[in-house]
Amino acid sequence: MSTTKGLFKLGLIISMLLHGTSPEIITRHDKSDKDFQDLGKDFQKYMCHLNLPDCEGTMIEDKWAISAAHCSIEIQNKLKAGETHQVIVNGEKIEVDEVIIHKKWKRDEAFDLALIHLKNAPKYGTKVELFREKNELGKIVYVIGRGDKGNGQVGIDGNDGKLRGATNRVEEATDYWLKWVFDDPDGQSKNLTDYEGISGPGDSGGPAFIKEGDQVYVAGISSGQSTKGSGGVEGKYGVKEYYVRISQYIDWIEGEICKSDKKRK
Repeated sequence: MSTTKGLFKLGLIISMLLHGTSPEIITRHDKSDKDFQDLGKDFQKYMCHLNLPDCEGTMIEDKWAISAAHCSIEIQNKLKAGETHQVIVNGEKIEVDEVIIHKKWKRDEAFDLALIHLKNAPKYGTKVELFREKNELGKIVYVIGRGDKGNGQVGIDGNDGKLRGATNRVEEATDYWLKWVFDDPDGQSKNLTDYEGISGPGDSGGPAFIKEGDQVYVAGISSGQSTKGSGGVEGKYGVKEYYVRISQYIDWIEGEICKSDKKRK
């Protein structure tokens, strides 16, 4: 493993250990918090809260959610031990009966993906489409999470359990990652968005949505972030986020779902 890659992985692990129970969306300081809460409500029907107590997922089929491997491994271990686990979709608790972790994940954090199969389809949830195109660069993404409030000036500022949404703009699209920076509205960044914000470490597994017309797509899965640009401080302007790039994993997602569904018939 390269030094850069090793340091990034170490940063992700430390971030998870320190903030594993505190999901949050951190927003720009110059807009009303209610605006971000209202934005979150627009996407609530697509969300699958992993109930760990933190971590999020996204409904992509009637009984399938996608999330991060580093979150979902805990559910998989519970199932292997003969325990049960329920996730929450739009207020409804539903039991999980299978978790599929990407086989390359433990060797390479870029494969931080998992699929979660539910025993029953949610009554009030709605599936979202996978983003298949390779043109994410420059597009606005919508990141959604529940928990701590805060803004780019003060950082993390408590947990109230409310769902919030924020926007950002994809600044890098690599083989494995979609990346963006939490920009200060008082600065000169050309990438600043109207509802600028980032997810928090406890929001791992949560979605980055892209909207095209009336259609909503999931384009990324929250995996980690770097605080190098914010002086090492969580939740402040300058934090860079890393989301697993869905468009690079379409074959794996559809292949694993197809194999699993065939076994159930």
